[in-house]
Amino acid sequence: MREKGIIRYVAGVVGAAAVLSACSAGEGAPEGWKVMRGGSVAVAHPKAWEETRPAGKSTAGAQASAVLRGAGGRAVGEITVWPGGATRRGARAHAMTIDGRPAQQLRYVERAADGSSNRAVEITTTDSHGRPVLVRVTGPDVDGWPDELRQIVNSIDVS
Repeated sequence: MREKGIIRYVAGVVGAAAVLSACSAGEGAPEGWKVMRGGSVAVAHPKAWEETRPAGKSTAGAQASAVLRGAGGRAVGEITVWPGGATRRGARAHAMTIDGRPAQQLRYVERAADGSSNRAVEITTTDSHGRPVLVRVTGPDVDGWPDELRQIVNSIDVS
């Protein structure tokens, strides 16, 4: 009888570990960040980012979306997860891996509607079924943002 209890305990611990490991959103996510899921992709973001329904012109067709709001509630940053490949042409691709899969990272600066600069990065890879996925992150070109941007990119988990 004692053996069955030990076996159940071990099975429970192993099962809990499997569930917890499946929920991680990459090793680059700082403690306390939220995890957003879209299709086969999970991305961590700071708590200040607000998850939104993928709707509207900039997120049409997206599987998940989050925005960072600035003064007056205006969106100054955005994370979107899409099925498909990169949207930016002319930016130099940098090779990387996500969960052992080859991926490409496009980094560039773009002008916002108000004339300010935004940093942007697009990560393209494939999921476990070979379908292309894209994670696009934009935000203000200010001090501290590149470090946060790197942490968001490092948190991407594709299953």
